[in-house]
Amino acid sequence: MKRHPIPLLYRSQHPHPCDDHLPPDLHAGLQQRITEVATSTVELARGENLAHSGAAFHHLYLVVSGAFKAVQLGAEGRSQIVCFYGPRELMGLSGFSQRRYTTDLSALMPSVVCEFPVQAIESAVSADRLLLERLLTYVSEGLERAEQDQFMLGSLTAPQKIACFLLRVQAMRRRIGGDANGFDLPMTREELGSYLGLTMETISRLLSHLHAQGVARIDKRHVQILRDDLLQAWRDEGVDLPLSKRKKSPELRVA
Repeated sequence: MKRHPIPLLYRSQHPHPCDDHLPPDLHAGLQQRITEVATSTVELARGENLAHSGAAFHHLYLVVSGAFKAVQLGAEGRSQIVCFYGPRELMGLSGFSQRRYTTDLSALMPSVVCEFPVQAIESAVSADRLLLERLLTYVSEGLERAEQDQFMLGSLTAPQKIACFLLRVQAMRRRIGGDANGFDLPMTREELGSYLGLTMETISRLLSHLHAQGVARIDKRHVQILRDDLLQAWRDEGVDLPLSKRKKSPELRVA
């Protein structure tokens, strides 16, 4: 992990490393104030940890490039991926409550983040109630998405889970101006299974079935969504999977 401080003089005379990388749904006033307090950029290789669960909460992080997973550690040493982060997303917001990081934040690929001291952000919003309200709105929206994830994991079938996940990736990429229909998944199938509560074998079967039915083209980690309507049908109504790879895949039911 390599940390590169952002000198004050540099910030006033050069384009800021965080420019055009903050979340598009973050209010412009809050974007500017957060940018002003960024102190460093941090480079990480795949597998390096940016923060550890239980460590003192000192910084928020903005993903400039790459991707991360948030891993929660259970009481018996078991771990589960509870969130993925990509470009233009803020990480570490859950640390405000206990003043400690609640998950490990680990790079899924070579990545760069901007680092913001929490104390500086708190000083900025405490002096401006409107900024505080905007930050609380952003955090509240993140909590709503987390609650939707809990619903997905607890009540949806395996095909619905994978469809919901891919549609969310598509929506996120559309929101940040990326290619919404063609993208590389930064996580392995095992990591995706940990997040969705499915085995790696089930993830492989689901992706193969998506490919066979012409819903999406799957090439290793690259996904090309071909039929939004059928993917939405998977999410809304589910689909019956073949019992084994040797059986012929049934027709996708879109009713």
